[in-house]
Amino acid sequence: MPHMALENDLRRVHAYHCVSGDTYSPLHRDHDTGISMVAKQEEGVRARDELKASVQEFWDAASCGEVYASGSTDRERYESHARARYSLEPYIADFAMFASGRGRDVLEVGVGMGADHAEWARNGPRTLTGVDLTPRAIDHTKTRLAILNRASRLLVGDAENLPFPDESFDLVYSWGVLHHSPDTAQAIREVHRVLRPGGEARIMIYHSRSIVGALLWMRYGLLAGHPGLGLKKIYAEHLESPGTKAYSVRDARELVAMFNRSRVTTQLSFGDLLMGEVGQRHRSALLGLARRLWPRWLIRRRFANYGLMLLIEAVK
Repeated sequence: MPHMALENDLRRVHAYHCVSGDTYSPLHRDHDTGISMVAKQEEGVRARDELKASVQEFWDAASCGEVYASGSTDRERYESHARARYSLEPYIADFAMFASGRGRDVLEVGVGMGADHAEWARNGPRTLTGVDLTPRAIDHTKTRLAILNRASRLLVGDAENLPFPDESFDLVYSWGVLHHSPDTAQAIREVHRVLRPGGEARIMIYHSRSIVGALLWMRYGLLAGHPGLGLKKIYAEHLESPGTKAYSVRDARELVAMFNRSRVTTQLSFGDLLMGEVGQRHRSALLGLARRLWPRWLIRRRFANYGLMLLIEAVK
């Protein structure tokens, strides 16, 4: 009898560990979970790569601000673009402080059409480098600098994997770019990595609690019959390139928590004030009417903290 009881116990143990299928075998369950985790990681990588390719395709079709580039020559087009940019966004110069690049190694992440990059070049940096995900932006910036007889090292590159050694730059600047990258946190870690100790980062990313966000919700949520549509999805699908993100002030502070000190402020954009063109995805008669009736004086006075832009200044 003891022998038969022991044999039955062994049979139960053997069955528990060896029967195939998730229901009966912890060993198989662990193995399958491992495979599942690897598959999910691979799927996540593929999704990020696909999203990044979509972002690149979007901005390679038209760099930000091309709508303002008018004229019969390259010089005229770039000059008209710069005039419109700094007329609509005069706060860029105050934030960038282009003259602070003099005698320093400066990197711009996301050069776009090159207006800001030209300002950095004019102010005498020791070295100037620019990267952008799109060949179109690099070509624009090369052409603009050639017209001005200025130099820069310009590369097609990924903000999440900057092609530079650690501690290569004194100042890294990025205006309205890193929120388009699938992994914005990784892009900011890269900014931190390539900065020297004491180096400065000046970064603009989008603010989630903005007037632009409210307008997009009214258009694509409320008026489209989807009042429950969240801002995260609205920004990702309806603002600019696919997957565009926006952050709270607290989020932004967490993104730069690895820096020794940082400051985050909000700024009303020309989109919040319905001035100029509000993006290559948005054209309508209703928008034109709203521009004429928009209470800009009230927004500036009462809603200044609800601007689309988060201005981040951080020191490593």
